[in-house]
Amino acid sequence: MDKSNSKNMRYLIVDNIKPSQDILKQFVMGLTNKQVDSTHYAQDVASICQQKSYDVILLGYDLGDNQKNGQQILEELRVNGYINRHCIVILITAEVSQSMVLAALEHKPDHYLCKPYSLYDLDKRLNHCLHKKKAMAHIYQALDQRNPLLVIERCESALANKTTYKTECLGIISRQYFELQRYDEAKSIYMTYQNASNCQWATIGLGKLALHENKLKHAEELFKLLIQDYPLYLSSYDWLAATYEEQFHYVFAEDILEKALKLSPRSLNRLKKYAQLCVHNENFDKATVAYENNHKLAHNSIHHCADNTIKYVQAVIEHAPSLPLADAKKMNNKALSFMKQMTRDFKGVDIRIQSHLLGACLFEITKERKLANTEMQLGQLLLTKEQQNIPHDKLIAISLTLKKLKKDNLATQILLTDGIVNAKDGTFVSLKEQAQANIEIGLSLYAKKDYPQAIVKLREAEIMFPKHIGIKLNLLQVLLVSIEENDRGNKNLDRAKKLLVDVGGLKLTTEESERLKKMQKKYQLVAGI
Repeated sequence: MDKSNSKNMRYLIVDNIKPSQDILKQFVMGLTNKQVDSTHYAQDVASICQQKSYDVILLGYDLGDNQKNGQQILEELRVNGYINRHCIVILITAEVSQSMVLAALEHKPDHYLCKPYSLYDLDKRLNHCLHKKKAMAHIYQALDQRNPLLVIERCESALANKTTYKTECLGIISRQYFELQRYDEAKSIYMTYQNASNCQWATIGLGKLALHENKLKHAEELFKLLIQDYPLYLSSYDWLAATYEEQFHYVFAEDILEKALKLSPRSLNRLKKYAQLCVHNENFDKATVAYENNHKLAHNSIHHCADNTIKYVQAVIEHAPSLPLADAKKMNNKALSFMKQMTRDFKGVDIRIQSHLLGACLFEITKERKLANTEMQLGQLLLTKEQQNIPHDKLIAISLTLKKLKKDNLATQILLTDGIVNAKDGTFVSLKEQAQANIEIGLSLYAKKDYPQAIVKLREAEIMFPKHIGIKLNLLQVLLVSIEENDRGNKNLDRAKKLLVDVGGLKLTTEESERLKKMQKKYQLVAGI
């Protein structure tokens, strides 16, 4: 590597084998004047990257039993924004199986090295990555800033200067056009480069456009063709599954994801989607295996959550009755051990209630009535005590478990008490329906200039769907008009300010961005800024 290019770069080495870590550290110290950091503890990497910005991370894949692996660490760093696009990540692994390589590549390391490797190989890859990061620096900066127009401008400038990375720039530009809903411009690029080398993204783009235009058969043909020509290009399987779902061909969607998972069984998002389809198609034997794999793979990752265990146990409850009693007991014991771990890892009261009630379901299957009754009573007592502290969506989930236990009256009573079903006829009211009703009432009250009540209804909708941009913008509009016409008190002004900050941190469409800018100006006016 050209040392003049890297002398001020910050390096982090993550390797749990001391001799290997020492060799890497000695090599890197010859490249940079900065302190070189290293760790062999997988769990420390995220916090280290939060505290300091790195230019290069040499990341080991296998970091010990019961530890996060390099793929999981890389996903955590990218999803949480602990590293930006300027950071070079080289994954170093002793495992060279197809499934590992494909899984790792889905999280887009800048390069990977297979052990044994030479320092010459590492130097060559570092040099390649450094050259690319330098050439694409301004474009990556605009991408990190989520400024699509600036991204397009900088990509076009790079193309005009005959960049070495023409294909990547074209792919980036087309994605920006798609996100900006400038579909004709995106389509023009996709059509031009559909058959070019290393431009599979162009066929994906045409398929997405066909989906958007509801041309489902054409989308299906495009994704099938891509799978036929590039069977290891895994995102085409995901898009074909989505196309099948749009056509209500859920069995086909399940089958195509099963094929993808045989190639790359470590993709958690794909595995979870596959498991959901298996449940929908009532293939509970496959769903049980899929959710068990999901539970195990997610344990050390950012996907670790109580819902992984609950979904697995629910699948077992559907599948176990079809098994011989001895096999059902073995499966139940595994499910109970998973729930025991779940209640240690997650402390929510709804999780403890679900653990008791799902345990009762498992014991009912194996005819262990005394144990089932004990678990049912424990869950019921806890529910009676804590019901008012449990969110709507969790109460709905608990009620469904109660129905499984044939406690229909108790399930309905919980939902009636919490206003989740209609008191008159007992029909179920989904959170989406509640939120939509509150939005409609809120906007009607706004039209009548009853701003206080409009704010109440829209805030209720926001609580149900706290990440819904449209609800936030509607609430913000009502708050600002209320302040402007009636109430210049600090309370609503503070609410409006908080909403402006919240919405400003979200990924917005062009229309939403324009609406937000108008509200920012109005806020400055009413706040006297």
